[in-house]
Amino acid sequence: MKKIIILFITLILISLQLSAQKTLDTLYLKNGSVIYGKIRNSSENKFRIQTPDGLLFNFSKDEVDRFISKAASIPKHERPAGWGFSMQSGLNFGSGKESFFMLFSVTPMVSYTLNPISTISAGTGLESYEEIMLPLFLEYKVNFFEKNVTPFLYVKGGGLFFLSAAEESDYYETGKRNGWTFGTGLGYSWPMANFESFVQIGYRHAYTFRVTTDNYGPYPVEYTDRDIFNRFEITWGFKF
Repeated sequence: MKKIIILFITLILISLQLSAQKTLDTLYLKNGSVIYGKIRNSSENKFRIQTPDGLLFNFSKDEVDRFISKAASIPKHERPAGWGFSMQSGLNFGSGKESFFMLFSVTPMVSYTLNPISTISAGTGLESYEEIMLPLFLEYKVNFFEKNVTPFLYVKGGGLFFLSAAEESDYYETGKRNGWTFGTGLGYSWPMANFESFVQIGYRHAYTFRVTTDNYGPYPVEYTDRDIFNRFEITWGFKF
């Protein structure tokens, strides 16, 4: 699990660095160096550029091969507005009565972008708990910024439905009752080609019920088990 978390954080840092470079002015020097920053002053004979860490550099025209302004280097991409489709998958780590520590999920979603920062989605798919479940949920996502590259906050919740039938034998019958799930967390999205990509990390809670009727004795005995799941969730996906 530690290696997965480290890989997740590394991917975010790399994407942050690449996206930051794409939104900065760029100076290409004749000696092969590339300087990213913000052009403060330029004239026919001199370029002055400030790097993200605040350092100022002056270069003569003879030292500069070419430069690209921020406006020209920003990709011509707009976050998909209106109706869209998302495909999301991931892993859950944590508690469960009998299940494996690490479980998977695959959830396609239909989404609607309300404005540059708000999106609401409805989804279903397959999620693994004590067994494979069918989720039906709503998710609300709010971006921190209106930029193409931005962190965001999400909340989600809905129902969980068993796909298998009740279990029966000569002495008992176990009926499966559907449950609920909700979660919240933080994510990060950035444009990629003609779609929006994103990663999310957060907390997930879910529970389901099993009602068992014991017919072994002279009178049937019924008791209810509640399976509770508290999980650390990592998901990634794409929005078209």
